[in-house]
Amino acid sequence: MNQSPNEYRMTVHLFGATSSPSCANFALKCAADAYEDSCGTAAADFIRKDFYVDDGLKSVPTSDEALKLIEDSRRLCQKSGFHLYKFISNDKVVVNSIPLSERAKDVQNVDVFSEGLPIERTLGVQWCVESDAFQFRVHFNDKPPTRRGIMSSVSSIFDPLGLVAPVLLVGKRILQTLCRDGYAWDDPISEEIRSEWEKWRNDILHLASLNIPRCYKPEKFDVIKSAELHHFSDASTEGSGQCSYLRLIDDKGSVCTTLVMGKSRVTPSKPVTIPRLELTAAVISVKVSTFLMKELEYSDVTQFYYTDSRVVLGYIANDSKRFHIFVANRVQKIRDHTTPEDWRHVDTKTNPADAASRGLSAESLIKSKLWWSGPGFLQERETPPPDTEYVEPSSNDPDLKKASAFNVHTEASNYPSMLERFQSYSNWFRLKRAVALCQRYMKKLRDHCFKTATTAPDANTPLTVDELQHAERLILRLTQEEAFPKEIRALSKPDGLPNGEQQGPGNPLNKSSPLYMLDPVIDETKLLRVGGRIKQAKAPKEIKHPILLPRHGHVTDLVIEHYHVQSCHSGRGMTLNSIRQAGFWILGARSAVTSHIWKCVTCRKLRRAPCGQKMAELPKDRLDPSAPFTYSAVDYFWSLHD
Repeated sequence: MNQSPNEYRMTVHLFGATSSPSCANFALKCAADAYEDSCGTAAADFIRKDFYVDDGLKSVPTSDEALKLIEDSRRLCQKSGFHLYKFISNDKVVVNSIPLSERAKDVQNVDVFSEGLPIERTLGVQWCVESDAFQFRVHFNDKPPTRRGIMSSVSSIFDPLGLVAPVLLVGKRILQTLCRDGYAWDDPISEEIRSEWEKWRNDILHLASLNIPRCYKPEKFDVIKSAELHHFSDASTEGSGQCSYLRLIDDKGSVCTTLVMGKSRVTPSKPVTIPRLELTAAVISVKVSTFLMKELEYSDVTQFYYTDSRVVLGYIANDSKRFHIFVANRVQKIRDHTTPEDWRHVDTKTNPADAASRGLSAESLIKSKLWWSGPGFLQERETPPPDTEYVEPSSNDPDLKKASAFNVHTEASNYPSMLERFQSYSNWFRLKRAVALCQRYMKKLRDHCFKTATTAPDANTPLTVDELQHAERLILRLTQEEAFPKEIRALSKPDGLPNGEQQGPGNPLNKSSPLYMLDPVIDETKLLRVGGRIKQAKAPKEIKHPILLPRHGHVTDLVIEHYHVQSCHSGRGMTLNSIRQAGFWILGARSAVTSHIWKCVTCRKLRRAPCGQKMAELPKDRLDPSAPFTYSAVDYFWSLHD
């Protein structure tokens, strides 16, 4: 107890800590940036782009490239203190060239040429390494037919790419029915729903026989000449869905079309019109296309979008009529990333997204060529001319805003003051820039009126520092004139206080003034500043005599917001120091800065407490009452005295 305590410092990040995943990713990216020159760009890009926490997935054309990538990436990680191992590949030559201790556990003691390669789990997906195909593991563990058991069963099938989305839609629809009918988590379900559930549960076992090739192109496919993405969307009263296909054409003219991604959602419980559902499905297509363009490594990919609703095509192509908010917002999202010329009509019978919107049995999905390869025209060398005909929104469309006519009577009113106009700006620098441009324009007009040679630069000339500083002084002067009119009048004329008001000795301000204790002064630019006795101090004027600002006001809010962002959304102390160093003194600054930080959306996101796991129910044996000494006792039969 008399010895000094030993100090220990963590040398690793704790597993499960909130910050550990982001710190691990940051360390990996720093390692890639630091050793890219010595270990190669390919290895650095692999570490930067193809890692998810501690798992890395990469596809390369040849075994030689794979071996070189393994060697370079291991060397890069080793230089930063990381041990990269547990390698596995669908190429047996590559696996055989990797040392046994560096292989994945399932291939360490296996002769890959005679025994074959096992099934691995990569990021939650079953990967048959031998056939290089994805598989699904279906095992329900005899879960009870309740809402809790059904939800657990539906969620147990992990399908991040939506390859079997039509099958899962049926299970999601059953779960939605239970929620809509008000079933509790452990209530027994009706016989009708149970029969439907058992049918889906038995059908989904067929997914165990499904093999989905991992590679988008066949093995003997030649050099890729062009790549296209075709996105299909559809909706029905049961659900909405989307599917995307990658169409590749090689030098010989061969065409290969592969399903890349699919999505399906159940229809909301609240009634929604079919055109709105179709439009929502089209928005999903746009979001998926943005994601795929970011992830796929093909260059110059052309994209096409398909829907079987001509009404939706009319919504997208419309440029003259106005819609209600629901439709307008979704059309805007579509128009932000696509043009009306990118959209085409497809017949319902040849629309593969129809399966994602209505659902399919597992057995039917496995046999569906339309789902896995898309419509037949995608396999042709020359696709048919696009069907872009659409239906113009009619005047009876409930989503169309009706045109209204109003008789407007206007009266002359006073122009808004400058401070009222300042409220149109939400950024301190933009406000200063706007005022500086106005002052430049006023100078040009003044020179023109007096017919003198103007010295004001053109509007396209960048603003100078002097112009911005002059604009800032004007903004602050107008703010002070509105907030402190009596104080400015009294300081301009020391004997100008109204009769009956008491002034302090040597201070022309009324004692009730909020500025009285600050001994304010007016400088040569007519700005109100904090006074004091440190005029001779060797410090900038902004530090000795900061500019006064009121507690409330739009300009004050802009100043606080500017320096809060400039200090990287720091706390109250850092933000307050930044404001003081910039030469501002805000009345009630602490409460003003605290209020701004509390309202700051970015700060609320950064500072919110991490989600915590709710504690489980206490076990039964801890809640049942029991008599004393049921589980513990005292032995009084031994000698009480030694």
